[in-house]
Amino acid sequence: MGSRINRVLASGLVLLAVACAENNDAPPARNAISVKAPPMTGPVQEFLEHRRLLGGPDDFGMLVMIEVLNDEYLLVGDAAGNLHLGVVDIGRGTMMARFGSHGEGPREFQGPHRVARDPASDDTWWVYDFPSWTWTPVTMQGDASSWSIGERYSMEGMPPVPETPVWIGENEALVHGMFADFAMARVTFDRNRRVTNWNPVEVPLPFKDLPEPGKRQLNRSFVAVRPSGGFAVAFQYDNEIELRDEHGLLTSRVTGPREVTPDYFFDDEGRFHWGENDDNGYIGAYGTERAFYLLWCGGAECPTMAIHQFDWDGNLVREFGISGVLAFAVSSNDDRMWGFMHENIPPLIGEWDLSN
Repeated sequence: MGSRINRVLASGLVLLAVACAENNDAPPARNAISVKAPPMTGPVQEFLEHRRLLGGPDDFGMLVMIEVLNDEYLLVGDAAGNLHLGVVDIGRGTMMARFGSHGEGPREFQGPHRVARDPASDDTWWVYDFPSWTWTPVTMQGDASSWSIGERYSMEGMPPVPETPVWIGENEALVHGMFADFAMARVTFDRNRRVTNWNPVEVPLPFKDLPEPGKRQLNRSFVAVRPSGGFAVAFQYDNEIELRDEHGLLTSRVTGPREVTPDYFFDDEGRFHWGENDDNGYIGAYGTERAFYLLWCGGAECPTMAIHQFDWDGNLVREFGISGVLAFAVSSNDDRMWGFMHENIPPLIGEWDLSN
């Protein structure tokens, strides 16, 4: 049986593209330390139930992105059905505004998949839209109905599927994702946020000697960003997690606490196929100032799911089990988590209490 989780994840990947350059400059190497979490071989000991549900019966199709705007609102990206960027009132648990549904016009999106806060403005977020292959600035001041939707920028020419962009300067970002031959690209922009250049950054790939398309799919990665600078990178099918500073330099490698083993094969004609247990591994990441969180799937169709919470020194703080979650986000003070419960009928956003 094919993997539902991987099909959902694949449908939620953004094709970001920019003008190609031949510059292969990489950031200077830094001696990295290794942090190994104690191995866990038994079942997940702590399981958390959601304490309430947010949203209505017709609010969500398939959320591929949840972002905490502040203590009051969540920003969500819907890649199925409604195809919109939505704003959820946390206190009321209701959808308060939508942008999109037809993908046409200045306030429409075809499928918003990723957002990143602009380093030059606390009120502006960049929205990555698929399949239009564009990014759009959204300035969020005042009521959501009055937010300013800026000019869209086409991103054609770059190898596909980056994950969350990480700003390392006012006009420079690193993008990480499902590239075939490299794991990270450095992208530079002019003052209007138009792409001026990009080049690969040398990052070891877990699976680098396989043919396409298997190599691209097996090297899928997820990024947790620290607001003050720095980020963690988790490959779905590798148990080693990278910690990098605000300049993108490697500072440490962390060994995760659970087994991560891909299940795949090539047929007689060399075509790539997923096996029955291909969901095993990391399928999501999120960062706060104090911690980063990785969503772990324990097998085909994720019969077991867990959140691994690490501090930014790479120490495992906590493991707790959850069920039926894809996109997720954590509050700035690490006391609440929200996750898209895609198996719920209707699909809604669950809220978990992390304070205990």
